[in-house]
Order: sequence, then structure tokens, then C-alpha cells
Amino acid sequence: MPSRARRHPTTPREPPSPKLTYFEDRGTVLDAPLDVVWDFMQNDEKFHPRAHGSTLRNFKARRLSEVSIRLRCEVRDGVGDGWRRMVARMTTIRPAMRVVEELEGELGGSKMVFLYTPRGKRTAVDIFCYMRSSTLSPTEIRRRTLASFASAHREDLPFLRRYARQHPSKTGSRS
Repeated sequence: MPSRARRHPTTPREPPSPKLTYFEDRGTVLDAPLDVVWDFMQNDEKFHPRAHGSTLRNFKARRLSEVSIRLRCEVRDGVGDGWRRMVARMTTIRPAMRVVEELEGELGGSKMVFLYTPRGKRTAVDIFCYMRSSTLSPTEIRRRTLASFASAHREDLPFLRRYARQHPSKTGSRS
């Protein structure tokens, strides 16, 4: 007896999207305790805003919820002098993680998870990248993204160290 396969109604399909490129950036350690790192990123209005003056411009943020903001800015591309427009949603779950979701542009659909782990008077930062691009190859995505992380770290480091020296840390490591 022949079997009758049930036909599913056809639905219009979207064009295929670029494949997901996954990579990690692990092992960064910041010279400040976890609470100091988070205060620097979220509450500091003196040091942190100046840290990225050469790689971010036209920064605007709009609060979406208690933990999420939508941000628009221009970002230096990480390997040259070019600028790209960035529209992203950033969700922050203090003290553990931050998720950045690129919403538009050549990296639209990309997601980066930043995991913060206490290491006594220091903080480890591991980044897990789930990236897409409408114009870049997986090798270019990885190269540009890692270059951007390295640049941000170099820019943050001296400002974070100055901030940490002045921070009234709850851990009692500095006053």
C-alpha cells in the first residue's frame, strides 16, 4: 500500500543569510576588581568617556529597559582609518555579563557575549563572538573584531588604572 506523504503548505523563503562565524577572545585580565571594572564602565563620567575618543564618535544611547540600551555611533573599523555606523542593543547583567547585538549594517545579526569573572584584585574578561557580515569573509570578521577588542583594551587600560586608584572599593583593596 503506497504511503501518502502529507504536503506542507509552501511559504515564501527569505534569501539565505551569511553563515555564522564563531570565535572566542579569552584571557584578557584587567588590573581592577570586578566592582571597580563595572563602576568604570557604567558610572564613571570622568575617565571612561575619554578612553575611546579616537575610536568612537557621535555616540547616542536610549534606554530600552532596566538592563538594555539601544546605541548608535560610528566606530573605527579596527584595522584602518575607516569608520562604520553601528546600531546595537546592549544588555548588561551586572556583575556577570554584557551582550552586544548588532542590529544594522555590515555586521547586522552579530552577537558578542562579554563574560566578567572575578580574580581577586583583578577581573578576567572572556568574549564569545557569533558574527555575521553582509560584506566581510569569516577571516576578515575575526581579524577586524579582534583588532577592535585589542584597541579598546589599549584605550581603556590607562584610564581604568587611574579610576581604580581613586575608587572607594568595597573590597577594601584601595581607598
